[in-house]
Amino acid sequence: MSKLSLAGRSVVVVGAGGGGIGTAIVRMVASEGAFVTAVDRDAAALDQAMAAVEAVGARGQRCLLDAGTAEGAREIMAVAARGGAPLHGLVNVVGGLPSDRWSSLLDYTEENLDALLRSNLKVAFQTSQAFARALSASKQPGSIVQIATIAALQGMPYGAGYATSKAALLALARTMALEWGPLGIRVNAVAPGTIQVPKNAGSGETAQDRAVIPMGRRGRPEDIAGAVLYLLSDLAAWVTGQLIPVDGGASIRPGYLDEEGLPVFVRDPVVRRQIRGGKD
Repeated sequence: MSKLSLAGRSVVVVGAGGGGIGTAIVRMVASEGAFVTAVDRDAAALDQAMAAVEAVGARGQRCLLDAGTAEGAREIMAVAARGGAPLHGLVNVVGGLPSDRWSSLLDYTEENLDALLRSNLKVAFQTSQAFARALSASKQPGSIVQIATIAALQGMPYGAGYATSKAALLALARTMALEWGPLGIRVNAVAPGTIQVPKNAGSGETAQDRAVIPMGRRGRPEDIAGAVLYLLSDLAAWVTGQLIPVDGGASIRPGYLDEEGLPVFVRDPVVRRQIRGGKD
């Protein structure tokens, strides 16, 4: 059996619907044999997730619950435990930055900050704790993957609550990795860059997108799902407490490069032409 295979294992995906990153993760882990418990608080979104499971001929179950409370998180794990395979993986695709939460720091409200900390950090804490308790009780190893963002590494103007809550999620993931490593539970994170998902599909790719992303395109949900699959699998059996940025190189692109990818302080046209290999 391939070390990438998840056959005979159960994976819980919180935030599974919507046709974006969560649904792509559901589809990919199901295609590798996992029994998927797809969790969302929106019934229509869950329909998309379960359609993804069925499309690859896999098995799974829907879980229409709100992970925003400790009781909800415990109930999710109880549902997962009744699934078709031993509990192995948890992926938290939760939170985000709703359009009505963008704000300058001078105008930021306590309510705004609390809401983003709750959706991006507290939910992941509660589901991870419930998952780890279930594995500890059964003395089984497992893997948790938290979905963060490259904004957690760089800061984000007008998105302070989002960047801050996701940065806290990274610290939480590392702390979980340290505490739960002796239990055989690995905890890692994936930091997406700009991803083309149904919610932003109307904006489309622009020349500016291509200019600031070294690989020249926005990411796709499947790009994130691939990193998650690796971290859930036995290929990553000795990987814990780590962050994988999946951003086409955006987080390493220096701010001093212009739209052509040349340093802005190199203005001499002869030198610029030389850098480009003699091409105008």
